[in-house]
Amino acid sequence: MRPVKPQRECLDRKTLLARLLRQYFFVSTFRACAESQASEYASRLVAMQSAEKNLDERLDEVMTLYRRMRQKGITTELLDEVSCLEAMTHDLPV
Repeated sequence: MRPVKPQRECLDRKTLLARLLRQYFFVSTFRACAESQASEYASRLVAMQSAEKNLDERLDEVMTLYRRMRQKGITTELLDEVSCLEAMTHDLPV
């Protein structure tokens, strides 16, 4: 048995060129769309990372402010207690 050779279809030049150009434009358009989406996703990622960083910085600022206010309240309360104690001990006759 002889091997069967595949028949090659020969297209005229015009048809071949038209098909090649159509395929080239399709691939070029698809590539441009894919690059556009990749660029958009990269921009979104950068924006989200920046927002996360800003949020972390703001959270640190708020926590620092909270701690200072809390410490100020504790200090004020302690000073009130100490001044009351001193006032009470100075009023007592020795």
